Amino acid sequence: MDKIKISTLLLTLVLLMICSNLFSQQFPQWGNLKPGKYSVGYKDTIFIKNDEKFRFYETNEYKPFYVCIWYPAINRTEIPEMTYRNYWDFERPDKYNQLYDSLITRFTRILISDAICKDIKTYSRVAFDTLQKKLLEDVWSTKVNAKKNLAIIKGNLPCILYHHGAQSTPNDNNVFCEFMASQGYLVVSSNYNLPADYYEGLTATTDENGDFASDIKFVLNQTKKSYNLDTNNIFAVGHSMGAQDFIKSDTAISKPFKEIISFHTTLEDRSIKDANKIWPEIMTEFKNNHKKMTTPTVLFAPIKLSQKDTLWPEYRAFKKNTTTPYTFITVKYPQTHDGFITLGNLRFPYCNKYNLNDKNEIHTLQKSYENIVLYSSDIINNTVNNKTNVFESEYAKFFKIELKK
Repeated sequence: MDKIKISTLLLTLVLLMICSNLFSQQFPQWGNLKPGKYSVGYKDTIFIKNDEKFRFYETNEYKPFYVCIWYPAINRTEIPEMTYRNYWDFERPDKYNQLYDSLITRFTRILISDAICKDIKTYSRVAFDTLQKKLLEDVWSTKVNAKKNLAIIKGNLPCILYHHGAQSTPNDNNVFCEFMASQGYLVVSSNYNLPADYYEGLTATTDENGDFASDIKFVLNQTKKSYNLDTNNIFAVGHSMGAQDFIKSDTAISKPFKEIISFHTTLEDRSIKDANKIWPEIMTEFKNNHKKMTTPTVLFAPIKLSQKDTLWPEYRAFKKNTTTPYTFITVKYPQTHDGFITLGNLRFPYCNKYNLNDKNEIHTLQKSYENIVLYSSDIINNTVNNKTNVFESEYAKFFKIELKK
């Protein structure tokens, strides 16, 4: 190879590195993730469930769902990217003001408690002092890979319905949602809980006619009415309680999902006895209705480190269900429960700036999260394209992969 070719190759590599660094600096939450070929549009809307009431102090109205929507879009360079704070500005009818204000207040408490005031090195909470307040302002102002008021691309789009965990928010995994929209998917995420008037948290409790399955079905049906979907390629992706609800709904509603992807239900490393105590509903479903649970399901779960050993999840509760086609994917690195979502690592772009005590753990968590996003994307893309999901060699460094036999 002559000197000119070598120089050209080196220049190309340098330019690629510069572009990569510029992208990570432009959208700090993404780390080393690279976008797909589409620009990302974003809008929020509200779906009103007109057959179910929700009571909150003086408010007794039909149940609202505050919905976040990411989609592949036609870019307009004159429109600036959003900041993370913009994800917290939802549309709302005036009659829901009290409910909405309380919802945003409680969402903000979740953000401060679970993202800002957490030390993942010591598994402890830290005080919301001057440093944390500055950190929160930086998090609010972080640029995200989404723009409002962009036109959606033409055609029927594959769709991902995302479901957050208990005591969480519809935008708690915005990087995953942005990433999949850049790949060409319509990604829809709603709140599935609302403020309670009897304690400071959130609740999914409504009247006797409401349940998790009807909520999922309602949001999906409203999405179908609002957008042109490729109805053969609709996926369910959930974290924690959201994953549990999707798995339970496999017997409760018609089979709308081509595949379910679960980000740590928290039962993967539980014994059958413990699973029956913690999650009796799903164990009853496994016992009585498992023959109906036919949707292929991918379960992500982390290892746990004890003082003496590395504990690998055995997925006992799920292996008791002999019908569902499961894929068990164990993250080989210690991963916090919220490390499966963006919310769990919002401090990543600023851990060096503030010299955070757990910055090394934050960087490790971010790397693991990025691989979870990439692997999930590959699984979904291959399912859409009818390709076999076999990635043992590519992902073996990060994951242990087991197919249910």
